[in-house]
Amino acid sequence: MAADTKMSKEYKDVFDVEGVPSFRTFYNFSIFPCKYVYRGNYNAWHLVNAPTIKDDKATRQLFKMGMAKAVCAELAGLIWAEQTCVNISTKGEDDTLERWVKEVLERNAFREKMQELIEQCAALGGAAFKEYTEVKRDEDGKPIVGSEKISIDYCMADQFVPTAWDNATVKEGVFVSREAKDGWYYTRLEWHKWNGDTYVITNDLYKTEIPKEGMQSQDILGYWYPLQTVYPYIEPVVDINGLSKSLFSYFRTPIANNVDDNSPLGISVYGNAMDTLHALDICYDSLVREFRLGKKRIIIPASALRTITDPETGELRRYFDANDEAYEAFSMDDPDKLKIQDNSLELRVEEHVQALNALLSVLCLQIGFSASTFTFDMKTGLKTATEVISENSKTYKTIKTFQAQIIPAVKRLCCNIIELGKLYDMEFEGKKISSFGDYEISVVMGDAVLEDSGTKLDRAILLLNNGLMSKKTILTDPKYGIGMTEEQADEELARI
Repeated sequence: MAADTKMSKEYKDVFDVEGVPSFRTFYNFSIFPCKYVYRGNYNAWHLVNAPTIKDDKATRQLFKMGMAKAVCAELAGLIWAEQTCVNISTKGEDDTLERWVKEVLERNAFREKMQELIEQCAALGGAAFKEYTEVKRDEDGKPIVGSEKISIDYCMADQFVPTAWDNATVKEGVFVSREAKDGWYYTRLEWHKWNGDTYVITNDLYKTEIPKEGMQSQDILGYWYPLQTVYPYIEPVVDINGLSKSLFSYFRTPIANNVDDNSPLGISVYGNAMDTLHALDICYDSLVREFRLGKKRIIIPASALRTITDPETGELRRYFDANDEAYEAFSMDDPDKLKIQDNSLELRVEEHVQALNALLSVLCLQIGFSASTFTFDMKTGLKTATEVISENSKTYKTIKTFQAQIIPAVKRLCCNIIELGKLYDMEFEGKKISSFGDYEISVVMGDAVLEDSGTKLDRAILLLNNGLMSKKTILTDPKYGIGMTEEQADEELARI
């Protein structure tokens, strides 16, 4: 009866479904516009009127700087440095558990995907990890015992809606995934809930026709549809006992949500700088069109025009032959009327560059970067400052607050991997994961303080002189600017 009721009702979006908080306004006016701006194609900004003689309703695409993408990419690169590492220690045990967790992370391309996910988090305001087990099946579709592997989904903010939370963490939520198949959209809602001490994962499927070109209905859920007709190996309901925490971890931007202060959702780093981003695109579009509209133009006397008969229509068409080096003599009382005059406009390049740099300075202030982090130059285009990021700079403080949000989520990710390993009695190098006792997880983020090689080398020599570092370490560690192999270092030390 419940299924029949669902099948008879069409759902416009996930917020129509019972149990989902009323975040529709926040998603429609905050997350989705930020996503379109991040992609660089927001019609509300970038589609402008450009009427012509043939079509007074014609439009054109604005030329775009793509600053939303540039800002998020730069920030993600500073937050998640190459030196970042995850450490797991167990009392009285070797490093087997740590190596197993790192093997799971590596198999799921964690290091590569992490910087990408942080960039998307900065753009949309949040992101989530979701951990689950995959199992291989035989030819008959039956699961093969012992083939379980742990997988990680990296979810953007528009693919996850929290449904229960406290001041510290999001405890329950629904994940949204969509697949196009045979002219239909199939949207799966994966619910993660707690029923006492039992963790319940419920899957619902919805089906709607793929919209025709020009229709804005791609986010419609449509009608409820039997799950296993499309996903035969996904159970509608799965109860899991023995877990202490939810099998996902949500993290957000460290910015107060001034759009919906009653939700746990974060806002984009440029959520309060949308007008500035729009102004940058308008200014950049004006700069590009300055070259298009300011190309060389001349005024010629009408008598210098030639005529030719259009072979298709038979009509006479007038044209000016720019390759002619001499013209016939014309009878004119006023010789000035025979002159070809240059009517080219003076390009206002410098004014545009100054305007772009003024707007970029405002943008840096709004998104938490130090002044002049981004500048525009006519020779090289958009530039990023390469100066040292000191500990008292605004950029450094922004990076540290982001890292403080990300570290707990990564710890929870590792904790969930271990709990799933114990729950499914997995083994690594002959050891059962369930045999490991208490463990401690630490995430060491790479330092975003940028120093030149000379400063790093001076600090290394200071440590060497105080007996806190060896000469071999200085010679072999790339961060000190030498980067010898161990054999080269041994040879050099022997010469010394």
